[in-house]
Amino acid sequence: MAQPAPRPPIDLSEQFERTYPAIYRYFRYRGADVDAANDLAAAVFERALTRLASFDPDKGSFHTWLFTIAHHTAINDWKARARAWLLPLEAAAARPAPDPSPEAALEQRQRQADLLAALGTLERRPREILALKFAGRLTNRQIAGLTGLSEANVGVILYRALRRLKAALSAGEEQVRHE
Repeated sequence: MAQPAPRPPIDLSEQFERTYPAIYRYFRYRGADVDAANDLAAAVFERALTRLASFDPDKGSFHTWLFTIAHHTAINDWKARARAWLLPLEAAAARPAPDPSPEAALEQRQRQADLLAALGTLERRPREILALKFAGRLTNRQIAGLTGLSEANVGVILYRALRRLKAALSAGEEQVRHE
């Protein structure tokens, strides 16, 4: 019986360069401020470094493995703080263009505040799944494997959460127009 070919070593520094921004955004979407998101993302890579030998490519991609670590890091951090933190999706993690006009900066802050308020209307599970989908850019199958839900259930939760966000944002815009 032939021995399996040895796996090429994983270049963690290359993976860091490629994946750190997405993991950072994941923590920002979950509500961590800039410093906390940087600390948590760094903790993910520290844990990955110490557990690199446990990575099994037969169980999933390295990207998914890192997000599994990020997911558990988030759970541990938020359990320790005894509260859930969550921020808006893409708008929260996006950095404004250099020197935006005051009007553009005000509009951006208002959109972020509106999205934060809309996210606040969702339960914890839909917010977590939205963060994994949009910050982590994970597929529904990867999210299902990470959360223990079925792939179909992940899709339904995403659909309903996005529909609720849209409704909440539309209601907010309608309210502003009538004021």
